[in-house]
Amino acid sequence: MIEPRKQVNNIYGYIRVSSEQQAKDGSSLDEQKRSIEEFVANKYGGRKVDQFFTDAGISGMKPLLERPGSRELTDTMDANDVIVATKLDRLARSFLEMVNMIATLEALGIALYFCDMFADIPVVLPKQKEQSGLAAKMNMTRIANQNLVTNMAQFAEIEREMIMSRLNGGKLVYAEKGYSIGGKTPFGYKKEYDESGSRRRTKLVPIPEEQAVLKHIYALRAQGLGARKIATQIQSSHAGYEDFPYHKVQRILKRKFQGLHE
Repeated sequence: MIEPRKQVNNIYGYIRVSSEQQAKDGSSLDEQKRSIEEFVANKYGGRKVDQFFTDAGISGMKPLLERPGSRELTDTMDANDVIVATKLDRLARSFLEMVNMIATLEALGIALYFCDMFADIPVVLPKQKEQSGLAAKMNMTRIANQNLVTNMAQFAEIEREMIMSRLNGGKLVYAEKGYSIGGKTPFGYKKEYDESGSRRRTKLVPIPEEQAVLKHIYALRAQGLGARKIATQIQSSHAGYEDFPYHKVQRILKRKFQGLHE
């Protein structure tokens, strides 16, 4: 079911290539343009694309608002406009970025299609009054759109977990090498700058006195003691640590990446 043409204002195409060579050659840009023009003509009764916005030689890793072409598009688009790109990765960096964009575009009254990826199933449709009864059941365009967005949200969640896993994995690698991964200096260490490599990094250097306290904390934890009892033991066993609060013990035991006593 095609949305009524009266809801369509301007139709915009967005095309992008990431490398300078592709931009100079122009073939990929031309292919995207032809695909969008054919889609628009078939879907909207021979209508032409009103304007194309182009990012040539611009990486898709740049956010939407940091590319000149897509930024011009977002500044130009208005209610009841239609935007067509060939594939999601031409416009958004990922499923995650696209899912985060959907609510904004819906509220603005924008329709969005990725014609080489989802055919004529819209990724975004303008919000409209809630339908009920037979009208809601027969609106196949919106049903297909809702199913597509649900699937994209699931992909975005998987993507989010993969990103976090990579980030955490990278932190763990640096932590294992003794580098700081940001935040406050963990108990048991001090920060020193390491400029031996190609870039300046912050190295964590063990403090012997605090390392002895750490060793005692983990040994008591291995015996099954809780944070309060461990704090009491530390206060009575180590000179200069008579005021060692239990919540500090809790923070030490909760460390995920670094500051763990070997």
